[in-house]
Amino acid sequence: LPHIATISPDSFQSPASFTITVFGTGFANGAKLNWGATVLPTTFISPTQLTVTGTQATKVRVVPVSVDNPSPGGLRSNSFYMLTDPSTTMSKAAAARILQQTTWGPTRNSIIDVQTVQSMQDYLKIQFTMARQSNCFPAPLKDDNVTTLEQRFFVCAVSRGDQLRQRVAFALSQILVASSNKVNDTTGMTMWQNMFQNDAFGNFYDLLKDVTLSPVMGNYLDMVNNDKPNPATGTSANENYAREVLQLFSIGLEQLNPDGTVQVDGSGNPIPTYSQDTITNFARVFTGWTYPGGSFGGSPRYTGPMIAVDNHHDTGSKTLLNGFVVPAGGTTQADMDLALQNIFNHPNVGPFICKQLIQHLVTSNPSPEYVGHVVAVFNNNGANVRGDLTAVVTAILLDSEARRGDDPTQVQATDGHLKEPVLLMTNLLRAMNARSDGDGASDYAIDMKQEPLTPPSVFNYYHPTFQISNSNLLGPEFELFNSSTTITRVNFVNDAVYGTIGKTMTVDFTYYLTLASTPDQLVDRMGEIMMSGQMSPQTRSEIINAITGISDNTKRVQAALYLVASSSQFQVER
Repeated sequence: LPHIATISPDSFQSPASFTITVFGTGFANGAKLNWGATVLPTTFISPTQLTVTGTQATKVRVVPVSVDNPSPGGLRSNSFYMLTDPSTTMSKAAAARILQQTTWGPTRNSIIDVQTVQSMQDYLKIQFTMARQSNCFPAPLKDDNVTTLEQRFFVCAVSRGDQLRQRVAFALSQILVASSNKVNDTTGMTMWQNMFQNDAFGNFYDLLKDVTLSPVMGNYLDMVNNDKPNPATGTSANENYAREVLQLFSIGLEQLNPDGTVQVDGSGNPIPTYSQDTITNFARVFTGWTYPGGSFGGSPRYTGPMIAVDNHHDTGSKTLLNGFVVPAGGTTQADMDLALQNIFNHPNVGPFICKQLIQHLVTSNPSPEYVGHVVAVFNNNGANVRGDLTAVVTAILLDSEARRGDDPTQVQATDGHLKEPVLLMTNLLRAMNARSDGDGASDYAIDMKQEPLTPPSVFNYYHPTFQISNSNLLGPEFELFNSSTTITRVNFVNDAVYGTIGKTMTVDFTYYLTLASTPDQLVDRMGEIMMSGQMSPQTRSEIINAITGISDNTKRVQAALYLVASSSQFQVER
C-alpha cells in the first residue's frame, strides 16, 4: 500500500507548470499520480520518492493528490492536498495555532488540512459535526487496570481524529473532577472518561446532571448511599458533594460579574455566593441515591447512573441559592432536578466555567472583555439556549483575543499558557508522527505530576487561580513546574526524539528528512509546526548553528527536534 508522507514544494500559485517530489513509502516503479481528476506519470526514484511534472491550467485553491501503484496488486495511497492558491489560504502559522488550541498538537498534514478550508469557522464546524467515533475507552478486559486506561488516553490523543472533542472533554474533566486515586475500578473510570467525551459538545446542564448521578462521582465525593438525617441518632447528610459542586463545579466562592471580575461590597470585600446553611440544605437534597442495580448501602457498581431510593431521601423543604426553596414532600429525583436547575441558572456559572475553559484552551490571562463575550454566548447561544457548549467553545476559539496571535507580530506578553505535561508530550509526539500503544508514556506524566485519570485531589492537578511567582499573572500550569519537573520535561523530549519510550513507540521523520540538507529550512518548518511560527530570531539562529555541523541527516533532524522541543518557546503555547 503506497503512502504519501509529504510533497515538496507543498504549494505554488496556479495557474502554472510544476515539478514536485512525492515522499512516502511503498511506491512501485510505474506508479501514477492522481492530480485531482488528471492522471500523471511519475519518475521512480525509490520506494520512498517519486517526482512528477505537470500543469495546473486554472486557478484553484487546492488539489487532492494520491498515488496508484501499477498492477498486479495496484493499490491507491492516502489523499494529500496541494495548496495551489496560497494567497487565499490562511498562513501555516495561523493554521498551526488553531491546531495548538483545538488538538493535542499540530502535525504536518493537519496544518494543510486546516489550510484547505475556507475559514477557521468552517474548520470548527467540521470538528463539531465529525461522526462520533467509537469510545476512546472500550469496555475493559479482564486484566485491564488504570495503567491500561492511561495508555489508551495517549493512544487516542496521539492518533484519533476527534481531536477537539478530546481536548474539550479533558478540559471539562479538570473542572468537574473525580480521580482513580479513590475510584480505581476500570469499568467506572472508563464510563467516567467516555461521559465527558459524549457531553463535550452538548449542554452544560446535561453534563452537570451526568456528573452528579455518576456512580464514580457518587463514590468519589460520598453522595452515593448518602442517607437522610436522623435526629434520633444525631446523623446528618454528607456535605462533601454539596460543597464541591458549588465551590468547584459550577459557581465558585465569590459573586462574579458577567466578565469574570469579582463583585465586592461597600468595604471592598468579595461577596460570597453561599453560606454554610446553603451547603447543609444541598446536602439534604443529595440524599437517597445508590449504585445502579443494587440496594441502598450496597457495594460499588458501575453499570449506569445512580438510582433513587425515596425512603432514604430527606423530604423536608430546603432553601438553596438566592433564596430558592425546594418544597417539602418531593421525591429524590424531583428534588435533584430542582437543585440542579437552581445551580445551572445561577449567574456565576457562565463566568466561572467559561474563564476556566478559556484558560485550558487559549490563555491563562483572558481579559474581562474576552470572558464577557464568551459568557454572553453561554447565557444565550442566539437561540435562547443557555449552556450550549458547542457555542461556547466556538466563541472561545474565534474571539479576536484568541486569534490575534495568528499573526506572530501581534502576540502580546500576557498571551498563551504553559503547556501542561500531557499536552507537552502529545504536542511533540504528534509533531514527530509518532505511533504507540501508550506503553511507557504515563511514567513521564507521573513524574511531571499529571498522571492521566488521577488528579491528586478534587482541586485538579493545579488551581485555575495559581499566580506565577513575582508577578500578577495567572499561570495555573506553573503550579506543576519546578526544578524536578523541568528536568523530566527535557528528559521526555530526549527520550521521545531518540526512541527510548516504551517498547512499541515509533516515529516518522520522513518530512523533516526531506529538508535536512538545508538547516535553515528544516528549523523554519519545525518552527511553523511546533511553535506556530513564533520562534524568536535568536533561538532560530542558535539552533541552525548547532545542527549545521552534523553531517548525518537523521541525527541532524533529531538534534533539531531536541533543541526546539526542549526550548522554553515550545513549552509555552502562545
